[in-house]
Amino acid sequence: MNSIRNFVKLVFDDKFFSSAELDLTKIIEIESHCKSPILFCSAPGHDASGKIEGLARKLNKRFMSIAIGSSEGFDLVEKNLPTKTRAGEWLVLKNVHLAPTWLNELEKKLYSMEPDSKFRLFLTMEFNPKIPSNVLRISRKLVFELPAGIKYSMVRTYNGVLNPGRSERIPNERCKLHFLLAWFHAVIGERLRYVPIGWSKFYEFNESDQKCSLDAIDEWLDVYGKDKQNIDPNKIPWDAIRTIISQSMYGGKIDNEYDLKILESLVKLYFNEKCFNLDYPLFKSSNPAANMLTIPEKRNK
Repeated sequence: MNSIRNFVKLVFDDKFFSSAELDLTKIIEIESHCKSPILFCSAPGHDASGKIEGLARKLNKRFMSIAIGSSEGFDLVEKNLPTKTRAGEWLVLKNVHLAPTWLNELEKKLYSMEPDSKFRLFLTMEFNPKIPSNVLRISRKLVFELPAGIKYSMVRTYNGVLNPGRSERIPNERCKLHFLLAWFHAVIGERLRYVPIGWSKFYEFNESDQKCSLDAIDEWLDVYGKDKQNIDPNKIPWDAIRTIISQSMYGGKIDNEYDLKILESLVKLYFNEKCFNLDYPLFKSSNPAANMLTIPEKRNK
């Protein structure tokens, strides 16, 4: 892997590895066309539909999401596609890889219509070689994968999930809790690369879990911080934070008892009052002489 990185650096430059997040607003509103579907293709376990729905809410766009793969889903498309095209709204069809042959019919229907210029059709799918080539040809394709390594997961979090300034809000302890969640999300995501050793099976941990956990942490801090510059770490509702992360957000997807114990142990390791100690390690090592990685002291990026 290091040899590959060195080769890419030699051919391109260091900026190749630190490219900014996609500007989805520009791609969707300016670079896309009402008759050209926008295909969000992702690896198994990485659901990209949350990006579409989050952007729609941000831009105040009316949208409708339909899960493909059942007769009810096909009926909903038949009923709502003409309405959405005329109204210039967004239509999100999830998991179209479950019905690849049906996509040919969808393409014909789309081209037989005269949609409003603001209409956008989104297709989300996992990698599937059976997707019709003509659908791929006419679509704007965006590929999303789990970040390769803890470092790039952290970079993705701070470039995308954490809006500028969100972690800098008072109380000052907020930034460390955000960092801990970003680290925790990166660690459990990295363990997915080593199934069945890291986890017994592949779980669909995604950015939606991270965003909901961030919202919960912020809400608790707003309640207990009460516009204070600082809050005593002992007064942070750790039990509530640990419970919502381990039982609702991430733990709700786990159906294996052993995996759930792993998740709970990681939650207890990273979300407790001791994590505010300057020498609190982010991982445990059997080598006492090893340099420990600790939480950064700075509040900003």
